[in-house]
Amino acid sequence: MKYGIFGDIHGNLEALEAVFSDMEEQGVTHPLCLGDLVGYGANPAECLEAVRALGCPVVRGNHDDWVTIKKTPTSFSEPAQVSLAFARGQLNPSQLNFLRRMPMTWMEDPITLVHATLDGPESWGYISTRLEAETCFLYQKTPVCFVGHTHRPCAFAQEKDVRPLEFRHVDVHPDRTKIGRKFLFNVGSVGQPRDGDWRASYAVYDPHEQWVDLRRVNYNIEKASAKITKAGLPESLSKRLFKGQ
Repeated sequence: MKYGIFGDIHGNLEALEAVFSDMEEQGVTHPLCLGDLVGYGANPAECLEAVRALGCPVVRGNHDDWVTIKKTPTSFSEPAQVSLAFARGQLNPSQLNFLRRMPMTWMEDPITLVHATLDGPESWGYISTRLEAETCFLYQKTPVCFVGHTHRPCAFAQEKDVRPLEFRHVDVHPDRTKIGRKFLFNVGSVGQPRDGDWRASYAVYDPHEQWVDLRRVNYNIEKASAKITKAGLPESLSKRLFKGQ
């Protein structure tokens, strides 16, 4: 058994298909999705259908949430607002209902999934700092939790204190001498990474060998960018893909 944890797809079909291909190569048997299927990219409906076809657990992201109601948050940038309206126009009633039915959190020992934070999943807060991770750990009931939302991979461990980890290959073996040991991983973004690396990002978790790997995957970024322009979406959304911002 291997889990493949991915999210923040944001309508980038080329990146999603590349991640699916890499998951197959890595021997992933159980995909898990952290939400934000839509927004920013040119293929919201196609990405939604590709994820729905997996039949895997999917938690709701903020873009998934907002696209189902005829309202756009004022906190969104103008390009984000335009892309949300575009996505809303691309989705049929069945697809919108799929997004509405997605839960805010999902838990099956040893894993918890949430798009944003466990202390207030519907508030869409961010986990970037040790203090923010420490708050989330208070609500985490399983050894491992995966989150998204920031589009930047990072990892934290809770033992006696909370500490950041270098997220590449992380050993998550239980340590019986460290009671309450937990791990929190932000797997980054499939469709719009913001850590300076344009490649699609996701994680593989092996619960038998007890490790979590961060994966970075090349994809046809030129095609994804050209689709954004062709769809009439803001040019900034097309250009930012190449910058990983």
